[in-house]
Amino acid sequence: MPRLFTSILLTTLFFSATSFAADITLTTSDKFSLKGDYYQGKTVKQNSTNHAVLMLHQCNYNRTMYNNIGEQLAQRGIHALSIDFRGFGESVNNIFNVKNLRKLPKEERNKAWSNMSSHWPDDVQLAFDYLTEKVGDQGKVGIIGASCGGSQAITLAEKENISAIGFFSSSQSDKNIARYNKVLATKPTLIIASQDDGRTFTSAGQLFITAKHANSKMISYKGSKHGYPLLDSDKQLAQTIVAWFVNELNN
Repeated sequence: MPRLFTSILLTTLFFSATSFAADITLTTSDKFSLKGDYYQGKTVKQNSTNHAVLMLHQCNYNRTMYNNIGEQLAQRGIHALSIDFRGFGESVNNIFNVKNLRKLPKEERNKAWSNMSSHWPDDVQLAFDYLTEKVGDQGKVGIIGASCGGSQAITLAEKENISAIGFFSSSQSDKNIARYNKVLATKPTLIIASQDDGRTFTSAGQLFITAKHANSKMISYKGSKHGYPLLDSDKQLAQTIVAWFVNELNN
């Protein structure tokens, strides 16, 4: 699929007193509608709003897991965008819908999942292009991927100039760790995982050992909570993630 920033439809440009999110639709080159929440960075003191964070959800949730983080980033002057992966949340149609996919027999389900997820790198690229339009050529963009979103973060960061990267309860294969080590280990990296979360925690440790930037950080939790439940149980975690990205993007 060619990289084509086909069109952007702002379906809602309404900012309430309690939310900074604007509902947006990104239209892909194959005419699929990706839904997202865009948080416009507020001007803070003398800081320019030319920094942004792309937020990728885990595969048992949707873009709303980043509501609090997106709003906090906007308050700190950083644009933020969370999208529903194709097949999740509001990014669904008759062909791509994870709820329908999960009802299929195993062989059909695996084939349908492979087809659906094969579009994600280009979909994520489209979201990244949207943010770069906001921050300009001199802007900085960070990315955080929860669970399955972490692999998509690596794929994007291999091609684009990502200034900071986060892995949130994101299990990585040995192949992905090697990819990270080859081209991304010098980037500031935030790694979050629970100690009893199996391969997620094991690979988190491997990523952290590989990370070479002085500001790379690993946060570990007792128990087995995965992704969003950590935000729910530790009310300070969202603030910690935001503060880390603010610091790295402003360096």
